[in-house]
Amino acid sequence: MDVRHYGWMLLCATLALTGCDDDAPGNEPALQDAVAYVGHWAAEPDWCARDGEERMITISPSRFEGHENVCEMTATQESENVWQGQLDCSGEGMESSERIRLQLENHESMTLTWLDRDDAEVSLMRCPLDP
Repeated sequence: MDVRHYGWMLLCATLALTGCDDDAPGNEPALQDAVAYVGHWAAEPDWCARDGEERMITISPSRFEGHENVCEMTATQESENVWQGQLDCSGEGMESSERIRLQLENHESMTLTWLDRDDAEVSLMRCPLDP
């Protein structure tokens, strides 16, 4: 299935479960809009099919998963196609907390900025659903 179809299916499912009323209690705008950045992302195309250090990352509305770490993520939308996330991570016996910015260039590419790492940027591409 094409990644774009997966995104639309996820959006439809989210809308069906939450309803269309944006003012409903518990209907957080950041969670609704998060569908745009949800998926598998990689810095290089061949990383989409690899395991190990040079591999894809998985981003959900509330989770950021990379090589040997898992982060709970709280994201807020800064502007159209830009979100700031707070990551609370654990991996390899350590815990950390840091901030990121996710800026979608289009549906297939994104710039990830590590705000607590001197604004280091990584360009990411969306991975196919089934690498």
